[in-house]
Amino acid sequence: MNLKTSLAVYQKEMLEIFRDRRTMISMVVVPLLAIPLLFSLINGFMTSREKEAQGEALTVGVLGEDKLPTVIEALKAAGFRPVAKADLRAAVEKKEVAAAVEETEDASGDKQLNVYIDRTRQASEIAGDKIQTALDKLKTDTVRASLRGSGLPEKILTPFTTKNVNVASEKKMSGLVFGSALGYVVILLMFTGAMYPAIDMTAGEKERRTLEAVLASPAGRNEIVLGKIAATATAAFITALLTLGSMAYSFRFSPQAASTRETLHMAPPDMGSLVLVMVTVIPTAIVAASLMVAIALFAKSYKEGMSYLTPIVMLAAFPAVVGMLPGLELTPALALIPIFNVCQLIKEIFLGGFSRIAYAVAFGANLVYAAIGFFVASKLFKSESVLFRV
Repeated sequence: MNLKTSLAVYQKEMLEIFRDRRTMISMVVVPLLAIPLLFSLINGFMTSREKEAQGEALTVGVLGEDKLPTVIEALKAAGFRPVAKADLRAAVEKKEVAAAVEETEDASGDKQLNVYIDRTRQASEIAGDKIQTALDKLKTDTVRASLRGSGLPEKILTPFTTKNVNVASEKKMSGLVFGSALGYVVILLMFTGAMYPAIDMTAGEKERRTLEAVLASPAGRNEIVLGKIAATATAAFITALLTLGSMAYSFRFSPQAASTRETLHMAPPDMGSLVLVMVTVIPTAIVAASLMVAIALFAKSYKEGMSYLTPIVMLAAFPAVVGMLPGLELTPALALIPIFNVCQLIKEIFLGGFSRIAYAVAFGANLVYAAIGFFVASKLFKSESVLFRV
């Protein structure tokens, strides 16, 4: 195999990639513009919805102002607006109030306060938590008043206090949030970025009647395939690079992200982790390119190639989603699963605790998958029945 010839094929394919509008949109425009815009829209929507939910959460249903006067006073002190309703459960279900409080009796005949909430509504969840806090305070104040009347010290209520202390560093908190979502987004956009060049270099060449000219050139079949796969892998890698850079920039400099980092005590991702992630996705970019070039070879037209490769992009999303699940750790055995291993590695790299053995196994396995993909694509490219399928 002549690498100089493959390089010439690679340069020709890269030139066509940069001339193709669809490829440039998926490879450059989506990562650079769509990701920050989507990030800002999601954060803006969540902030706006949270403020709206906070306002809605202030309405609480009661049977009447004369019922449970002590409880109603406690709710008013907590900022709630009690609203009289005949059927409290129905009022919550119909969204007439955020939550409701009703006095009943338990199995032993003791007084019990039921707090009705709808867990499918954010405002109802917020109201339920605030009502529980107000009722807990009322209960404590009532017991303290009784203790004062009996001459007992109030400290008997709180022999000790508890406090949760988060030992995770800001970097680790950032890795949990940033790394979990990033693997899925990078993989999905990387496969999308590889799809259009793969189709254009195969089915597109057939449709334009330029494949015959390429085959008639001095370049051998293996050299042509290597050049096409290398160009497709480059497009996939550029997409991953721009996606990673775009998300890191948005997470570091976006005004909406700043409030999130402050609330969750997160630090922006460091440059070392970003570089390591980019090295990690290189074999996967080659796998994606080899797989898509091999499958797209069967297509006779660009439209047919789209119908073949779109399901592949969707299938790639499933192991990527599994990699987002919390509690999973990348073992050497799990490191053999393609796509999943990369998503899990990305998450663990940002968490700062990845296994070097698992990293080596995953990186080596993906190189093997890339070699297998190139071998299959090369075999198919030598088949006249595949290249000139009618």
